Amino acid sequence: MTLNVRAGAGTGILLGLVLSVMLWVVAAPAQAQTVEECQAKIATLSGQTASATFVGQNADKDQAGLISKLDSASAKLDQGKTVDALASLQSFRAKVIALDQKILHEDAVALVAGADDAIACVQGLSTA
Repeated sequence: MTLNVRAGAGTGILLGLVLSVMLWVVAAPAQAQTVEECQAKIATLSGQTASATFVGQNADKDQAGLISKLDSASAKLDQGKTVDALASLQSFRAKVIALDQKILHEDAVALVAGADDAIACVQGLSTA
């Protein structure tokens, strides 16, 4: 029974991530973003990460590691290093996906969507 639930949750996360990637690829930013808008998106994502439900061994460490990636992205953005900020956000997104069995499904989907939003924002900075 537990195996079926975990497999179903993993499949659900995978489906959500695939749909998220498709939306991210298809929906380009309509206008250039500002650093302040991107910082707000990162701050919101950090708050969502802090309130997300992590389970299993090292749950606190996993959560802290994700927040650290967002702190790094924010700091890099403040320094004008958009490429580095983007790399930190992409690393955050990849880590959320890697932790799919250790984060509540709804939280994982929301974190990936938030990461996609922040990534699109930072990418929009280069078109300004």
